[in-house]
Amino acid sequence: MDASPLRCLLIARQGPEDREDRIQDHLLELAELARSCGFEVQSRRVLKRPQIAPKTFYGSGQLEALAQEAGRHGVTHLICDDELTGSQVNAIEKLTGLICLDRTGLILSIFEQRAQTREAKAQVELARCEYELPRLKGAWTHLERQGGGVGLRGGPGETQIEVDRRMVRTRISQLKRELSHLEQVRKTQRDGRPKGLPRVALVGYTNAGKTSLLKALTGEGEPRDLLFATLDTTTRKAWLGQDFNPETGEGSLEPKHCLVADTVGFIRKLPHQLVAAFRSTLGEVRTADALLVVADAAHPDLEDHLKVVGATLREIGCEPEGIEAQPRLLVLNQVDRLHRPQKLDLKKRHPGAVQSCAIENLGLDEIRLWLRELIPGPAKPRELEAWELPEATPAP
Repeated sequence: MDASPLRCLLIARQGPEDREDRIQDHLLELAELARSCGFEVQSRRVLKRPQIAPKTFYGSGQLEALAQEAGRHGVTHLICDDELTGSQVNAIEKLTGLICLDRTGLILSIFEQRAQTREAKAQVELARCEYELPRLKGAWTHLERQGGGVGLRGGPGETQIEVDRRMVRTRISQLKRELSHLEQVRKTQRDGRPKGLPRVALVGYTNAGKTSLLKALTGEGEPRDLLFATLDTTTRKAWLGQDFNPETGEGSLEPKHCLVADTVGFIRKLPHQLVAAFRSTLGEVRTADALLVVADAAHPDLEDHLKVVGATLREIGCEPEGIEAQPRLLVLNQVDRLHRPQKLDLKKRHPGAVQSCAIENLGLDEIRLWLRELIPGPAKPRELEAWELPEATPAP
């Protein structure tokens, strides 16, 4: 008999400068993440607080009230949308009697569940170690300093936390060496692929339909309605048709192909530890000849998702303009869920995008045509969209 899922409460702080609708959107996404991790979400709470409480982040009064509510509903976990320090997590757990996870810890737990290959498991373990290392403080505060070795006089010896930190640092070094080796293997695999076949990377917000598009273009892939369903890069060969114009008789009857790589999805507040750990996987994005940026056209936070994708691409070294900039095509997927006026509005906001539905093969001919015309060859000059530009820094 299957055990019932663990119940959780979701909370987020709203400061004076934060819009409540934005906080609610973040909590909705946090609820998706929690369900993806196997939790049953009992309720969501916005805690209004002008300033962050140094010890507990949210303040003891509101946390005590939440603890009472949790006790009435059998809740065991408190999941926070904000990033907390190790001492704050410890203080919250001591005050409430609940197991506390922040957003980064929750995303790491999902990645740990999804990782299948040796490389993905090593990447996630590295991210976990680097996340936990600064949070070890306080985990062993109940222990006194250990004495020196047997028969030695004086010298207080090491604390348990120092032993743990050394072990974690040693493991981090081992994982980095292993991933460096796997990255070299991946590079060798890239170099060994057939010459002359352009390489295209699918990038975008998590659960936007990248794997569905991979299957539509290549006939392979296993789409799932899950956040972070894909952690390992999957590369397949796609047929692009023939570059031949029957009206003019120009072009070639020889079929054209390219290699399409499905990559890990992005998300707002994506832990920097994961971005760093998945460097070799995301190398498929940096070294691709072109990018297909896939977005869920029907999602209410579409524009925000695109800004997150643009910022993450810049973080991993993919600039939208310049000599080394890769050609990009924005693919607005799942337009079958939109009405005609919504599609027209999307066309006005993103005139250069392809509106598609991978499941119904809508828009695939446009994508193949774009790939045939643009790859291989230099990128054509284009005007950048708002989501590709860095956020403006407010004046002091």
